[in-house]
Amino acid sequence: MPGAVSLPLLLALLAAMHLARYLLFAGGAWLVLWAWSNPFTARRRLQRVDFTKKDLSREVLASLATILVFALVFAGIFGATPVPLRSEGAWRAAEFLGWLAFLVAVHDTTFYWSHRLLHHPRVFPLVHALHHQSRNPSPFAALAFHPLEAIVQAAWAAPLAWLLPIPTASWLAFAFLAMLVNVVGHCGVEPYPLAWQRHPVFKWLNFATFHNGHHLRVAGNYGLYFSAWDRWMGTLRASEGDTRT
Repeated sequence: MPGAVSLPLLLALLAAMHLARYLLFAGGAWLVLWAWSNPFTARRRLQRVDFTKKDLSREVLASLATILVFALVFAGIFGATPVPLRSEGAWRAAEFLGWLAFLVAVHDTTFYWSHRLLHHPRVFPLVHALHHQSRNPSPFAALAFHPLEAIVQAAWAAPLAWLLPIPTASWLAFAFLAMLVNVVGHCGVEPYPLAWQRHPVFKWLNFATFHNGHHLRVAGNYGLYFSAWDRWMGTLRASEGDTRT
């Protein structure tokens, strides 16, 4: 088929893309916030304890395994033929952004409910406990999943890719945006102004403070991009505020 690539090349491209976004955002956050002396980090870090080398090694190795799983699963989901944007002119940008917003909304919903499922007492010790070994997560914890959890994290995309003409460009932009948001939640520092947590609009974001508290207490704050589902379902632990111990 025109535009298709071979399966080995597709797997290599997907693995390279997932590795690139991991290194760009997780590695970049580590360099800026933790590897260099940064007064912002000193003021806004969420826990006083430092990361251990054992934790960092586990997070990186688990994330590399996740990247391989993602490459295999997404190769099966998306196939080898890219989906083009169908609109022309200004509508082209609208099509791209519309699909991107749609993907964020769907993923925010599926992530919340699958995350709650992973915290079920019968599921947690078998799958999600690996991710929660990082009680003080570093940016490198963003993809530190058990292989079964990595499959869960990818499976939501299958029906969308198979049933809807979502452009490949929107999927790629989404992949990098999702990685950025994921790293923010695990960066160990609250990058947003603290006043936003009480702002009538910005409070709907999912703050690093919330997700860090989730790792520390292993309950509540199951969202990814936004805090809407946590607020609606009564699982928000916003009162935790600064989780420093």
